[in-house]
Formats: sequence, C-alpha cells, structure tokens
Amino acid sequence: MRRSIHVRVVQHRPLLGDIEANLADHRARTLAAAADGVDVVHFTELSLTGYALGDLADQVAIDPAHPLWPEVCALSEEIDVVVGFVERGQDGWLHNAAGYFHAGRAVHVHRKVYLPTYGAFDEGRFFSPGNRFDVFEAPWGRAALVICEELWHPSAAHAATMQGAEVLFATANAPGRGPLDGGWASHRAWREILATYARLYAVWVPFASRVGYEEGFVFGGASAVFAPDGSLAGGADFLEPAELTVLLDQAALRRARVRNPAHAIERHEVLIAALERARAGAGPDLGPLPR
Repeated sequence: MRRSIHVRVVQHRPLLGDIEANLADHRARTLAAAADGVDVVHFTELSLTGYALGDLADQVAIDPAHPLWPEVCALSEEIDVVVGFVERGQDGWLHNAAGYFHAGRAVHVHRKVYLPTYGAFDEGRFFSPGNRFDVFEAPWGRAALVICEELWHPSAAHAATMQGAEVLFATANAPGRGPLDGGWASHRAWREILATYARLYAVWVPFASRVGYEEGFVFGGASAVFAPDGSLAGGADFLEPAELTVLLDQAALRRARVRNPAHAIERHEVLIAALERARAGAGPDLGPLPR
C-alpha cells in the first residue's frame, strides 16, 4: 500500500429490483462518508438491486450505455466506491458483478466466477459466470474484488494475493443458518474463513454483508474488517443495518508481511502442475459440500 486509507463498510438492506431507490441511498451514504473524510465506501453484493432477482435480473442490468451508468460512476466523484450490480456484458449475457469506482469512472469490474446453484441458491439460472480473478491499481495500492461464494473457494483468495493484492474487498449476501449466540453458526464460519485469509496472505479484508428479509432469505450481516495479522479490526452486529469505518493501516500491512514472508517462496509451477492433473480428472468428484 502506498498509503493508509479509511474504509467504510455499509451493512444495509437494498430494495429488491428498485435500482433508482438503491442508487439514491448509495448517493446519500457516499456524500456523508466523503464529509467524514472516508476514502472508500464498501457496499454489499448486488447492492444496487437486491439478491433474489429471478427474472427481474434482466430489467435491472446496467452497462456503460445504460442511462443510469453515469449516476453510478458519479458516486465516486468525491470518494472511491465498491458497488454490487447486475452487469450486462457486450454479448448480452448477465453477470453478478462488483465494481471499484474512482474519480467518476469504473476502475475495475469483477464478474462472479462461482455461481451457487444448489440448495436455496439459483444464480446459475440467471447469470453467466466470470472467467478470471484479477487485481487492479487503486490510488492508494493494489486490490481485488471477491464476491460471496468465491470466498468459500480458497483459489479465489490465492489467485488475487499471488497477483499482489494488498486488500481483498469481500462482498456477500450471506443467509443466516444455525442459530448461535444471538447470531448464526454460518456467520461465525464466515469470520473464521476471512480471518484465515487475512493472516495467511497478510492482507486487509473488509467484508460487506447485507441484512434484511427477501423472498424467503434472511440475511444476517456480521460485516467485519480483518487486519493482515488475522485479528478483527472491527465488526458489525447481526440483523441490523450498520456502518463500520476502519483505518486500513499501511504500517500494519508491512509488519504482517515481515512476520509472514511465505509469499516469497511460493512455487507457482508446482501448484499449476497439480491443478492441471486435477483438471485431467486425477481426483474424485465429491460434488458441492453442504454448508
């Protein structure tokens, strides 16, 4: 990181299918954050549309030719913004996407690679998967966007950090499962996983997870920010909307990487060879694991 930044994680409840109302809410929150001296406002997965869209996905999809696209870009005129939306690709296919916006333009758009289509989830029916994990240069350093299900696949965090990501902006629509201590066991698992990524890879991990009820889903929140040593730098409660502002300290990142220099001895060629063997069918097909 070239400098420390203040990130505000927004734990909110978007209105399903109402992109204009959600955009107005984003605008109010980003203006308030800019007035508070925040550097980046970090919204949740599909923050502009809500999650359980079904056939509404086509109606709320946007791209640079959409009349609302300039308004989405304008959110970042005074402050950087991470936004979740339905993207219509140039080929017409729809994607569950997240974008990093700076100075009135999209710096990076990430298309969700792993689309859960099991249990209560049906994303594969309405979205096309992305096909790459990339990092991007922000004004303050190098980062990556990772969306919900991707965080249950260690390959996503590994791919991003091996390309030099210093911050993993994690977004989610995470339903609550297994009541536990006023929250859910599933959200405890989320925090354990994210803390592990932060510590193993010595990266900052802000996590924006929504709340509210929608088409049979109950979204639990529990948004958080994890420091590069794996510690919890800040956390929001379950169920209720919240805003969480944390300093992502450049010195803390540097100290964590001095203490954990494992990245310097990565053997990419060994991993690539193992993955090629796996792709060739050398391992068993276990199917999706229960959550």
